[in-house]
Amino acid sequence: MSSDELTEPLGTVLGHLRRTLGSLADEMRPVGPGFVVRTRSLPLVWALNQIRILEPAEFDEVVALAERYQADLSYRHVVAEAGATAELAGPFAAAGWKIDNQVVMVLAREPRRKVDAEMVVELSQAQTVELMRRWTIDDFPGIGEAALGQLEEYFAREGRLWSETCFGILDAHGAPAAVTKLRSDGPTAWVEDVYTAPEARGRGYARTLVTYATTRARSAKCDPIFIIADDDDWPKHLYADIGFQPRGTICFFHQDLVPLERRVS
Repeated sequence: MSSDELTEPLGTVLGHLRRTLGSLADEMRPVGPGFVVRTRSLPLVWALNQIRILEPAEFDEVVALAERYQADLSYRHVVAEAGATAELAGPFAAAGWKIDNQVVMVLAREPRRKVDAEMVVELSQAQTVELMRRWTIDDFPGIGEAALGQLEEYFAREGRLWSETCFGILDAHGAPAAVTKLRSDGPTAWVEDVYTAPEARGRGYARTLVTYATTRARSAKCDPIFIIADDDDWPKHLYADIGFQPRGTICFFHQDLVPLERRVS
């Protein structure tokens, strides 16, 4: 595969992510090597209150931007896109910031296994919110209602923007046990928020839902079809087996300035 074939879909995906931020945030404007995103109506949502770095930059320069434009927040949140991360990871780690690497993966082939899609249903908004709330509480025990409410509003705004459909699997009692979202703006599809409740894991629900979502996106002639995975966790290997290939990494740098009230991005 040529370097152009590797680079082009990544650029398309990053462009979509930037436009999503611009549509959801209260303010987004260029600063130095990137841009600042602020959403004072949802101050507990990291994703909508970030410094986004698009090109190589010095650690001190980036921290200064965060101090200037996030001075009213109890955290600092910086996102560096692929190509801007190499010189920043070491200094941020040395300074004690939390680092989360996420890999952008683009669908490149058919899945290796077929799945039984008979169990897949379209979840209601209430069912989706229920599962997303469980996921957030699982990952951030003690999260407050204010942060949960702001996150739910963020998820709802993003879902409306991308005309998302939420697919799921129900347990024996009819309660939602797993969810995967399929988002599309027409030509592009984004598979997002893959979650299975702890008591339902090990049954292949994630594989079934992601495979089903990608099949629906293929049927709609979407290209590219992408998913974003934690670079340090196992699901990226599942997605690779389904047909996704890595195209680049986005690095998240986070620092809490006061004891965390469990704010999440």
